[in-house]
Amino acid sequence: MGRSVTVTGHGRAAAAYDEATLRLAASARAANPSDATARATYAMSQMRDAVLSGGADPAELTTTNVSLNPVHDPWPTVVAYEASLGLSVRLPDLTRVGTLLVAAIDAGGDGARVDGISFSHRDAASLERAARDAAFADARSKAEQYAGLAGQALGEVRHVVEGAGGGPVAVRKGMMLAADSGGVPVDAGEGTVTAVVAVTWTLGPAV
Repeated sequence: MGRSVTVTGHGRAAAAYDEATLRLAASARAANPSDATARATYAMSQMRDAVLSGGADPAELTTTNVSLNPVHDPWPTVVAYEASLGLSVRLPDLTRVGTLLVAAIDAGGDGARVDGISFSHRDAASLERAARDAAFADARSKAEQYAGLAGQALGEVRHVVEGAGGGPVAVRKGMMLAADSGGVPVDAGEGTVTAVVAVTWTLGPAV
């Protein structure tokens, strides 16, 4: 197979997050299952209507949880029932996140819950491609250096193996989004995608 050089390249690409997902919940406790379910359903309906009135797309709403459980005190005595409903809301406009969050909480009342906010990139594939480009360029630069140190020309690529370690990593940079009046300030930050690649080149004649 002749002489060869194998190097590992690392690449990264970063961009500000441009979409968010709110994870909302409504819960209620009552003496019987039907009352608990009805109260949780009412609170969630109010929260759902609030985010839709605030501009959320119905197609971006997803029910994430429906549960009903007995409450024991002490075990195995059932003293109540607790119902819970979950809803995720994907928002492509980050400036509206804080306002919709407050609107949902206000609408849901005592039964309203917030399970969290996650951020993502609308075009994550482009960032991944950019990270791979950077990783391969890094590998080539190293290979060219080693070939030069060996006094040989860099030949053709023999093997390319994508390594572990790629994936989005949140990087906070103080990007505080301006909230509408009454909204919660939201710090979206930016995400970084990393890529690792191992590449083998043949070594040509001495130069």
